[in-house]
Amino acid sequence: MRNLSLLTLVVLFFAACQSNSTQYKVSGTVAGLDSGIVYLVKTENGRPVTTDTTDLVNGEFSFEGSIAVPELYYLRLNAQDYFGRFFLENDKIEVTANIDSLQNTEITGSPSNDVFNKYLDEVQVMNEKMQEYQQQYAAARASGNEDEVKRIEFDAKATNDNMAVFAKNFVRENNTSVVAPFILLTQLSQQLQYVDLKELYDLFPAELSESLYMKELTKIIETKGRTAVGVQAPEFTMNDVDGTPVSLSSFKGKYLLIDFWASWCGPCRRENPNVVEAYQKYKDKGFDILGVSLDRDKSAWLKGIEEDQLTWTHVSDLKYWQNEVAQLYGVSAIPHSVLLDKDGKIIAKNLRGEDLHKKLEELLN
Repeated sequence: MRNLSLLTLVVLFFAACQSNSTQYKVSGTVAGLDSGIVYLVKTENGRPVTTDTTDLVNGEFSFEGSIAVPELYYLRLNAQDYFGRFFLENDKIEVTANIDSLQNTEITGSPSNDVFNKYLDEVQVMNEKMQEYQQQYAAARASGNEDEVKRIEFDAKATNDNMAVFAKNFVRENNTSVVAPFILLTQLSQQLQYVDLKELYDLFPAELSESLYMKELTKIIETKGRTAVGVQAPEFTMNDVDGTPVSLSSFKGKYLLIDFWASWCGPCRRENPNVVEAYQKYKDKGFDILGVSLDRDKSAWLKGIEEDQLTWTHVSDLKYWQNEVAQLYGVSAIPHSVLLDKDGKIIAKNLRGEDLHKKLEELLN
């Protein structure tokens, strides 16, 4: 069972609103360790960046300073022992840690962290439940009990759906807290459609607008707005397997599936037989496919096309995740597909399996 849980909180750095204080003081203790170096760390572009260090003396440490816009920070002991994820803001923050259980570090003292911890408590319960499902699923698969496999998949999906509902309600109920846009960005922004995402985004007050993660949300919303159901699909031109430019507008007059995939993508390759079946069934009734590959190796791309018998038009700039069309369409995971009507307007997204056949049957028969 792939991706049972979507609940693990993505590690990103983001800004938050300012508190009334103009200084922060982070005071902490590490039971079981008398000396060492403690690092104050944030994440930039997916990499940890140390912003300050201090000595651990008799098991105690402290950081003092000022931060213009609060952000998500971490503490680190010595070379690689990370602990204590928290929002650093201009307030007094207390850290209680134990060298034998750094994962259980407690952090109190800032309003943002009170809200953050309330959210994480619920996430932890859900994560534990999902871990149980994963263990049960592995056992059911090993024993060949397909009925049990289906039951676990159903229960896991229900739990995952419940978590998404909880996250959305949490954002609504805590919309004035810096934690709300953080959750919307890290947990919901990729899975929500444009209208639902924009509705939650519009709940945030103006004082949050300068935070970095609000700016990131703005970019995502702008991208999703360009590719929302009902709008004209953004035009693009990209070279096919022979180096010949192919424009999206050249497919007008047909229902077109823009299929984002890659030869290295296992889920894409597993879905390809279904796409091939749909193409063979409807290609003579006004349906076509334009494959956009996120490959970076041309030989692997061509081999994948041949092996899966993908006989429609294919384009790629071989830029991997930086594929320009994928960037234009806000593609963050593959397989990803966009279905256009004869005039080039988007009418559906991410139709897979039987859903793709049902939609094409509805449109073409």
